[in-house]
Amino acid sequence: MKCYKDGGEMVPTVIDYEHRGIVVKGVKALKCPVCGEEVIDVDEYGKVKRRIESMIKPLRLRRKISSAGNRPAIYLPEDVVNAVKVEIGDDVEIYVEGNRIIIEPVNTS
Repeated sequence: MKCYKDGGEMVPTVIDYEHRGIVVKGVKALKCPVCGEEVIDVDEYGKVKRRIESMIKPLRLRRKISSAGNRPAIYLPEDVVNAVKVEIGDDVEIYVEGNRIIIEPVNTS
């Protein structure tokens, strides 16, 4: 197969494929030795996609409302903070939908 970028002959390789923070190691691919472009064929992509989908599970935790001073507070576990890529000091929006409390990071860029 020829590279669609520069016409170089693609060679088989094995790559690590990352999607939504999940890395799948050992994915069969083709790589252009000239420009470094990597492609995955349709069948391999289907396998990788199914594997990633099986790993993605909604992060759902139960926490008690505690207090900070005289106010109600919820402590966020590190897994939650890492999953949405926020840090201490970042802005979030908190709003109510029905009986749900929604907390979303604010994109400040």
